[in-house]
Amino acid sequence: MIKLKPAWLFVIFSALTIVVSGQSGYNIKFKINGLKDTTCLIAYYYSNGTYIKDTLKVDASGRCTYKAPADLPKGLYVLVITDKQYFDFVVNNDLKFSMETTKGDPMNKMIIKDSPENELFYKYLRYNKEKFSQVQELDDKAKLVADKKDTLKMYSEKINKINKELIAFKLGIVAKFPDSFTALMINAMKEPEVPEIPILSNGRPDSTFGYRYYKSHFWDGTDFTDDRLLRTPVFHNKLKKYFETVVVQNPDSVIREVDIYIEKARPNPEMFKYLVWFTTYRYENPEYMGFDKVFIHIVDKYYVTGQTTWITKSVNDNIIKKANKIRPLLIGEKAPNMIMQDTSNQLVSMHNITADFLMLLFWDPDCGHCEKEIPIIKEFYDQNKEKYKFEIFAVCSDTSLVKWKNSIKKKKMNWINVDGPRTLTGDYHEQYDIISTPVIYLLDKKKEIIAKKLPAEKIGGFIENYYKYSKKP
Repeated sequence: MIKLKPAWLFVIFSALTIVVSGQSGYNIKFKINGLKDTTCLIAYYYSNGTYIKDTLKVDASGRCTYKAPADLPKGLYVLVITDKQYFDFVVNNDLKFSMETTKGDPMNKMIIKDSPENELFYKYLRYNKEKFSQVQELDDKAKLVADKKDTLKMYSEKINKINKELIAFKLGIVAKFPDSFTALMINAMKEPEVPEIPILSNGRPDSTFGYRYYKSHFWDGTDFTDDRLLRTPVFHNKLKKYFETVVVQNPDSVIREVDIYIEKARPNPEMFKYLVWFTTYRYENPEYMGFDKVFIHIVDKYYVTGQTTWITKSVNDNIIKKANKIRPLLIGEKAPNMIMQDTSNQLVSMHNITADFLMLLFWDPDCGHCEKEIPIIKEFYDQNKEKYKFEIFAVCSDTSLVKWKNSIKKKKMNWINVDGPRTLTGDYHEQYDIISTPVIYLLDKKKEIIAKKLPAEKIGGFIENYYKYSKKP
């Protein structure tokens, strides 16, 4: 079932167009047998979504026509017949062509005229489907004889033979039709085949060869200046895979790769725009701790310098503002000081607390997650306070002193408790980017941030590993 997203979601990515003179534009005729007196949708792929482009009126004979200017962005488009039936077609160099098929089996019944691009694309789709069906049939048979090694081996050899035939077919398309949209898709989807691992001079296999080869050949055949890639269902996912599983997962390594691929895309304004957007979105609210450093790098290099000309000044300014807000909270930075009143109305400076590990706990008496996490924190604190010279500076967000003190007593929070609203050092929400509670930061003895926004159950493991493998605070 195809999921269509409303076109307004696509505003920020609106395609840059190139005016082609002397051409009247696209005229694509469709005929769907078994369909009449209704409407169909024209949609297109972009990034990881599908967006509505136009609506076509279908006449009593199942015919409809899609007309578009010659500067229509090239890529893979969709004719949506019903909620669950649709077929793809290529918009590339063929301006006038027709496609006829049957409702219920649009791919297998497809007849194409005057479009070598779509003929090649459907030849590829059908061959790929045929080979997939053959592999699936053999795989199903293999599951029935899982205890018979010889038979399993036979099925495995047959499957490998089919896979080799499919690879050869795809490579043949790339070799014969290198400029076709189908070749573009095949290159974007292919995975590097790692050759035999070489033996080093010491007689041992090169243990990192496989990874180095795979990474260096991951993008073979992919042209980062070809914006047709954006209007496919494969490029976004491959880019996501590269930054998730291929690139070494530390912020400095990611930053190097971000700059490499944004620069590769720079000659094409739309690809450049997309790579900047993709990396900004991915690291603005990163999945892993510490990767907000990547976001700040992107903002400093591309937004602050005025290279993001496709967004409004207000949006650009807000992104820069967010980067500046979290800049002091990066791993390794000294945590901003907080001076607040404790339960005895005495001022306590967070920077003056002596501890090898100091947890900043931002919480609220009415917070449901706090109810679950504080007991976990308390158990670790009671058992490990002396071992790790561990202390907690707990900042309550509620304005009611009575509720605050009653909650401390109820939860047996036997650490340093301070009242967030009564402070000498400004709004801690702004200082520590607190939007909801609970939020946890871990500091070393120098009050430098070593971890942030950890769930309670991860605190013990983090401190134990930090204490064991890093230099002691």
